[in-house]
Order: sequence, then C-alpha cells, then structure tokens
Amino acid sequence: MQSEGAFDQTVRGILNLKNYNQRVEIRIVIHKQTIERLVKTCEFICRNLLFVDHVALMGLEMMGFTRANLKDLWVDPYDYKEILSEAVSVLDSYGITNSVYNHQLCVVNPDVKNSYVKSISDWKNEYLDICTNCSKKSECGGFFSSSKIYRHSDHITPYI
Repeated sequence: MQSEGAFDQTVRGILNLKNYNQRVEIRIVIHKQTIERLVKTCEFICRNLLFVDHVALMGLEMMGFTRANLKDLWVDPYDYKEILSEAVSVLDSYGITNSVYNHQLCVVNPDVKNSYVKSISDWKNEYLDICTNCSKKSECGGFFSSSKIYRHSDHITPYI
C-alpha cells in the first residue's frame, strides 16, 4: 500500500475479523511489483494466517491507476506462469482454498486447473479474434474489455 505501517495494520485487521468469526479472503493482484515475492507472500500466509478462508491470485485489470502506471505494473502472465504454479502449490500444500482469477487458459500451466476460475464478469469480458475457434473458449476466463485496448499477453494461442 506504500504507506507506513499498512502491512501490520492489515494483519491486525485480518486477526480482528477472524476474532469475530468473519470470513476472510486475501486478494493478491499480480503485477511487476508483486510477482517477485508472490511465492514468499503465499508462504507467509500459510505460516501465519493459515485460518484465512480463501486466497485469490488475480490477474491485472487495466483500469484507473493501472492504466496510468502500466509500464511499472505490466508483466505478461505467460512470463510468470511457473511462479503462479508454485504459489498455487504452496497454498494447496497447506490446504488453503485458493483461486486463480482474471487469466486466460493458454497462458497458465495445467497444474493450476483446480484453482482456475472463469471470473471476469460477462459485461466486461471479451475475447480476441484469435480466440474465435479455440476449443477451450467456454472454459477460459477471457479478457477484461480494457485488456483488449491497453495490453494483453503476447502468447495467446488457441487450443485446437
């Protein structure tokens, strides 16, 4: 959050929510500034916040602050697919329910399939022309409308 004490305050908030028996989901948006420590973040959650109900590993949506800082945030999902697989594996090994949101099937490894969710809302979900004949289009999360305009993976490859 780039604010002094924000991390500690967030952890205290999570502990407080669980103290009141509230469900807690941790959402991690994956981008250039979070990808290098994604696995370590998941390990931290597993060691210290094992009681959370869900962890969501989320692809980047090209809205608001993201568009203005795209060069500092964008990383091709294809380039971090091994890291994403490792993060899911860490969460799975500790029994933490997790989901991979906002990604396309052709840029993630098959080992994340059990966590993969077609999560982009219908009203802002689109597909590239190259996806027209993809045999997995109905299972694929597709693209945020904004991704078609601003940035998407260079490795989109339809399943035939």
